[in-house]
Amino acid sequence: MVMVKRGFAVALCSMALLSGCLTVADDEGPILSVELYWDEEPGSGFEGGTCESADVEEMEWTLLDDNGDEVQTSLSGDRDSIHHCYNAIDILGLDPGTYRLEITGYDSDGNARWSETSGELQVLRFDVSYRFDIPE
Repeated sequence: MVMVKRGFAVALCSMALLSGCLTVADDEGPILSVELYWDEEPGSGFEGGTCESADVEEMEWTLLDDNGDEVQTSLSGDRDSIHHCYNAIDILGLDPGTYRLEITGYDSDGNARWSETSGELQVLRFDVSYRFDIPE
């Protein structure tokens, strides 16, 4: 019985390698993937939408570690470093740990209308994906 399980496990691993799946041999490190839902119905409860449906033109974000220290940011130090709005963020090269994401969205006039800090985001050995609702 043990040999059948072992043989089955080897077959699964072989299939995983052929399909391009992530295996424990991967040494690239985890990716923190955050899907963003922008509030498109301000004042009448949260209605999660896209940048376009919520009229979010630009955004900036900062990833903080569990001590509140900045780990990564979309900003380079000046107002011109704010980027076009995205509906998702992939953050690479993180160490396993607990993080929070601060994000601000701007309308077409450059006014900050959306701003939120996420709850705890756990980065483990393998990739983790989170949904993040951003109210106006």
